[in-house]
Amino acid sequence: MKYGYPQFLMKILGIIAITGIYNVIAGNCTSFGFIKIWGGMLLSFSFYYYVLCYYKFNLFQLFSVYLKWSFFAAALGLIQLFTFIVGFGPGYNYSWLLNKWGVIEGGLFGIRVNSLFAEPSTLAAVLAPAVYVAVYNMIHKSNFILNKKESIIIIICYLVTSSSTAYLGLMLIIFLVIDGFKIRYLFLGLGIGIIGFFIFYKYSLDFQSRIDSSIALWVYEDFRIENTNTSGFVLYNNFHIGYETFKESPLIGHGVGSFELGYEKHTLTKTVLNYNFELNTSDGNSLFIRMMGETGLLGLGSFLFLIIRGFVAKRTREELVKYRILSQAVLIMILLNLLRQGNYFLNGFPFFVLLYYYNWKEYKRVEGKLKTNIKHELIENENSTTN
Repeated sequence: MKYGYPQFLMKILGIIAITGIYNVIAGNCTSFGFIKIWGGMLLSFSFYYYVLCYYKFNLFQLFSVYLKWSFFAAALGLIQLFTFIVGFGPGYNYSWLLNKWGVIEGGLFGIRVNSLFAEPSTLAAVLAPAVYVAVYNMIHKSNFILNKKESIIIIICYLVTSSSTAYLGLMLIIFLVIDGFKIRYLFLGLGIGIIGFFIFYKYSLDFQSRIDSSIALWVYEDFRIENTNTSGFVLYNNFHIGYETFKESPLIGHGVGSFELGYEKHTLTKTVLNYNFELNTSDGNSLFIRMMGETGLLGLGSFLFLIIRGFVAKRTREELVKYRILSQAVLIMILLNLLRQGNYFLNGFPFFVLLYYYNWKEYKRVEGKLKTNIKHELIENENSTTN
């Protein structure tokens, strides 16, 4: 009642509601599936919007809170690694405390660090903005919210997740931090990325297995068990499902909450495989894939427009640098969720989408104010010279 409700969110959720109700009537989506997901969107986006209101849209105060807790999660991840090496079970196995938590074996040291999260890939997505800030601080010799020690701990934790999602995120981070949009930095970023890729490929058997199986699936369509018993097949299968669903309704999709029906209809586990292997049947394992099937061009195009429009490129003015850091840091998380996380509101994802949007709005406001001040200064200087 005090803060009202943002019109842009009402319009977006209203369009999603109209297309969803149409698909329920058309039989493309169940009423329960639609209400569950649409209602979750309404509650989650509303909650985080009111968090922003309560903090008077002090975006960097909230981002600072996120970064401090990210450091805690990273430090716990390194404790997990150390206690695993020395054989102290309670220090690395939290399954007795956390729901859906387990020890993930593999990686460079025998364990793939996941800290407080169910999987290393989830930790990789959630920690991505903090890693961006840490890498930015190390390369630019800065102390943006995090100090050098905190930055190093976060980066090391990210590496020992042995997650392909983390390695992809790190390559994107380096590309953005060193301003890869410039030609000379593009080659430098590609060089670092290629070297890092081959190091990870050689020394991380999990990463090597995922790359090999992905090539076998996506290039050669090789469905032998060694290629399908990995997360690579889950992504491949869900892309097939999302694309087939998209072809049936390319403009508006089959409505939010409909992916499970699409899975039952198009999954390869009922045709090309002769054994049961079904995971991520309701979320697509990728937000891009899920939105492709559930919201079609309308939803996917709108979200991509938001990403492009809200992106803040390199800025040298001191007043604008912080907006660039926040924008690009959050962008990495959004991209990783588009690629490898299909839940619309898991791990506070709506908060980061709103943070990204309002950071862009505040950046445009401050930039416009600076341009106006510069213009007034030029006019005053010109008048002084004339006099």
